[in-house]
Amino acid sequence: MIRRMAGQLPAWARPEHPVLRYELGKSKRLSTRARLLRLAAMAIGVILLGVAGYLIATGLLTHPPGQSVTESIHAVMFWPLLAVQFLTGIAALTLTASTVADEIQRRNWDNLRSTALGAELALHARWAATFYRLRYLLGAILLLRLVLVGGILYDLTAFQGRYLDLLMNGIAPELPLVAGVLLLSLLMTGALIAPVTAVGFDGALGLLLSVVVRQRTYSILLQVLATFIRLAITAGLLHAMTQFMRGALAIDGAASWLLAAGYGGLADWGLAFLDLGVYGELWVMVPFGIMLGLALLLFALFQAFLADQMIALAVRYSERHG
Repeated sequence: MIRRMAGQLPAWARPEHPVLRYELGKSKRLSTRARLLRLAAMAIGVILLGVAGYLIATGLLTHPPGQSVTESIHAVMFWPLLAVQFLTGIAALTLTASTVADEIQRRNWDNLRSTALGAELALHARWAATFYRLRYLLGAILLLRLVLVGGILYDLTAFQGRYLDLLMNGIAPELPLVAGVLLLSLLMTGALIAPVTAVGFDGALGLLLSVVVRQRTYSILLQVLATFIRLAITAGLLHAMTQFMRGALAIDGAASWLLAAGYGGLADWGLAFLDLGVYGELWVMVPFGIMLGLALLLFALFQAFLADQMIALAVRYSERHG
């Protein structure tokens, strides 16, 4: 299946392409012992994240994590998955932000620039390699999101299959059930696409940063700054959204919709929306809240467009400014 999917990619993004193969070959080959130690560390990390998620969801074992099985699963998975998503985005930025500096250090950059399409292929290969290097993290994120999507499908069978009807009762605007099904499917699609486009965007941003700021010290400082900015945005939107859901933040109308949409796109990539109970509350609390899934999907596609434009800009800048 992976080979068939790779066959749909551009030539420079396929693992058999010589430039990408060279880029991936830069990574040090691990010994069997090192691989086992890495697997053990990953297993311990997963266990610790799971325990932390359960303790947070239960308020340090003072109450059940949720009122239903799917709500409990979502509550336990939310904080660990949010942390993994944040680290994955930072990793994507970091993996590409030193692209040009690395090639200059190896004394390859001038040769790449003097070769037809050399710099372009090198930049594209570094960006594509980000997905290969983060494939386990990205795969885990998508797998867990598929579990939550399965939870939504399971919840829809509640109340003799009328759960969606009940959630749509009294929302603005009033829509037929078929529209609700379509918009819910767009949410699930957007929630699965958003992590991929977010990693692509972060990788492209790092690539653009690498061609503009080539001194490693300044590049590291900008990466740290970008990390703090992202942390502030994520924490700020998370706090505001939590206060809004509790009724402690007095906003309504377009402001509430923009908050919910911004939170879904920039903070947790639609993760909170994958709890149908929470998402259904937003339909009632936020005008046109049922459109948030469509907004998430459009935002993810826009991220992909921006990533493509940033890569093209990085290539043009490298060709003009050396």
